[in-house]
Amino acid sequence: MKKSKAFALRFFIYSFLICSLFLSTTLFSNASISTNVKVYIDGKLMEFGREANDPGPYIKEGRTLIPFRRIFEALDMEVLWDAQERMVTATGNGIEMKLYIGKTNAYVNGEEKTLDVPAEITDGRTFVPLRFVSENCGAEVKWEDSTKSVFITLPEEITSPEDDVPGGPGSIDVPVVERKSLGEEVTYKAMTFSFDSVELVDMPGIFDKKLYIKGKTNVKGSELLLKIFDKTRSSIKTVAYAQNSESGIYDLIATSYVSKSFIPAYMFVYTYDENGNLIQIADFRILTCKRLNDIE
Repeated sequence: MKKSKAFALRFFIYSFLICSLFLSTTLFSNASISTNVKVYIDGKLMEFGREANDPGPYIKEGRTLIPFRRIFEALDMEVLWDAQERMVTATGNGIEMKLYIGKTNAYVNGEEKTLDVPAEITDGRTFVPLRFVSENCGAEVKWEDSTKSVFITLPEEITSPEDDVPGGPGSIDVPVVERKSLGEEVTYKAMTFSFDSVELVDMPGIFDKKLYIKGKTNVKGSELLLKIFDKTRSSIKTVAYAQNSESGIYDLIATSYVSKSFIPAYMFVYTYDENGNLIQIADFRILTCKRLNDIE
């Protein structure tokens, strides 16, 4: 009887200690994360939660993390996600930035930099450190502790003078853009290209779908910037890269993750002219979009 009481007492003490340890760990973890953060870009409040799977930013270990696609698109950067490398790549405005999930090293134009808090995946969404990303894109970042608000001031953009005329000094020679259907060819200077198919692929285990865009071109090593819209005029950006080939015809491949509600309707194609200006050179209608349940 005494042994039974002693065992019961030890069991109670051990159970109490384990529960206390679990609660303290949980409370500490929750205390290190704060939500309800407001983000303003040039004075305009960013809105989150407008649709399913549109989470807002949060504070972790004193640093604000924000969904990577939302902040990079606000900074006018093209975004790519490499699921195999678990890497985010953002390009634009003369900047290329690479961040890795769970790693404190990042690369800006090839220069290695150290993060206070790494990028991470939370509830199936990728979050990146807001201050690091914004400041390395040339923006100014200020924090207001009393309102838990972040104020981002974008750098001034270089624009051409209003009185420029086509062919005049400093002007941008913009080509005439005609809307094409998938499979139709477009010629811009020495480049001829087409986009032939658009596919949406269900990705097991995550909330997004993967968008595959395939085409071809006659220019080796070429890159084309794509902006794809759905019927609500929501858009995503990605880059189509020419693949290696010995035939003289090079496959163009572009991929991007999109929300499950995103159905492509039309696509703008951009490139840089000889002066480094980003110009639109094509406009494709996407009348049909293949849906695949899985991908190898």
